[in-house]
Amino acid sequence: MAEQLAIYRRYRASTFGELRGQDPIAKTLRRAVADGRLGHGLLFVGPRGTGKTSTARIVAKALNCLAPADGEPCGSCTACIAIRDGATFDVVESNAATSNRIDDVREDLIPLITNPPTDLKRKVLILDEVHRFTNDAWDALLKWLEEPPPGIVFIFCTTDPSRIRPAILSRLQRFDFRPIAQDEIAGKLTEILKTEKRNAEPEAIALLARLADGGMRDAESMLDQLLSSGVDPLRAADVEELLGLPSAEHIAQLAAAMLDADAPAGLAILSEFELRGRDPHVVADHLTDLVRRALHAALAAGGSVPADASRLPAGLTLGGEPGAPLPLAGRDRADLLRLAHALRRLESGRGDADLRLGLELLLLGTLTPTTPAATAPVVAPVASTPAPVASAASVPPAMKPTRTPRAATPSTPPATQAVPAATTAEPAATAPASDEWTRMLAAADPATKPLIADARPAFASGVLTLLYSVSKSFMRQRAEGRRDRIEAIAAQIYGAGVQVKFLEQDADTALREVWTDA
Repeated sequence: MAEQLAIYRRYRASTFGELRGQDPIAKTLRRAVADGRLGHGLLFVGPRGTGKTSTARIVAKALNCLAPADGEPCGSCTACIAIRDGATFDVVESNAATSNRIDDVREDLIPLITNPPTDLKRKVLILDEVHRFTNDAWDALLKWLEEPPPGIVFIFCTTDPSRIRPAILSRLQRFDFRPIAQDEIAGKLTEILKTEKRNAEPEAIALLARLADGGMRDAESMLDQLLSSGVDPLRAADVEELLGLPSAEHIAQLAAAMLDADAPAGLAILSEFELRGRDPHVVADHLTDLVRRALHAALAAGGSVPADASRLPAGLTLGGEPGAPLPLAGRDRADLLRLAHALRRLESGRGDADLRLGLELLLLGTLTPTTPAATAPVVAPVASTPAPVASAASVPPAMKPTRTPRAATPSTPPATQAVPAATTAEPAATAPASDEWTRMLAAADPATKPLIADARPAFASGVLTLLYSVSKSFMRQRAEGRRDRIEAIAAQIYGAGVQVKFLEQDADTALREVWTDA
């Protein structure tokens, strides 16, 4: 049986005109080739699957084509065919993810650079993932970038240009590839389906385009997997089932259950996801994406999600059956914002079990605004009390201290008194960050900074309280072991005599703060 190439390889762009979603780059490169003004060093920057390597191959063809037409390669001459089939030594592709050491540059790349082209007009060296090069490897290559031999063009591709030294960047022409629009991806998938003589519903194609997240290769790879199943026509439900995704209907129901604090309904949906082997991370991602899109719809509609799709901004979809009310229709933007904040806080989970528990805890909460002051008396310091004590801002209710505070002397009057929650404003010490805290992190030594960076600081009455989430319990314990060092740093920033307390949030308080964070 003959080998079947993957769809993304069979339908890879072979001319500048076939590039999708990168028109400015395609026009610039085509004109530069036609006018003979292409530089000897190019840098292609952009997310995965946006056409960087394909464009590099097109540039190689255009430079060596025997019958170019206004900068476009013909695709049929011997040079174009040799480059397409990888049958020439004058167009070399290398991956810096595996060949990134100075020895790799000296032994493999420099001999290619120093030798002139053999059977083509120009030698083209395409280096992918170049941000993985070591500094020594760049040093070995720098001389050849400054004074390249005649007839050679370097094309570097990367997803992370920040890791490339400025000395290298200054010698290259940079082209930024943008994520490809969903309409462009959907159009390309439709053409592929037509060529393959397969059918798919528009909803299924739109879902694939959205799942690709701007990467054409991702969309083509998913389509290849779906076509291998033999399902025809392809429906949105088939895409979700075959790719192991949670259904859009269940995601919308789960979001509604969280907004309504309908724990039984939401837990049933989560159990169904678990039985069907759905990844909690994928569930959380889809849930966050739906809430984000619903929030955009609510903002555009004046405060709540419209029921009619015609009132959605251009390019925004919420899914749902045609003619039926939109998912989360009528939901207020304030509720959606609180749910979005809650989902964002779930990102601190360390594994699937943490994420599952976080989703379940959200179902047990309520979107009714609830402050710590409404659930427990707020403790405020008496004005005449000289002793440094923690206020309610630094020690919220239901947070468990891990070390007993220093006892006051017998002559010290009672340090705190309860005041009605309704008449006590929340102190400014509850702010999650401040200039002092920023300076304290900057002053911390490398062994201490990671232990306090994840804490939420609160300072009041000479006491600095560091609050850790349940998932950061290990970091809290390590920080307590360096209490003396942390208090010494705090004394430099907050003043002499400052005390440091280490607290850990329990599940109830964490849940309440998740819903009131907005």
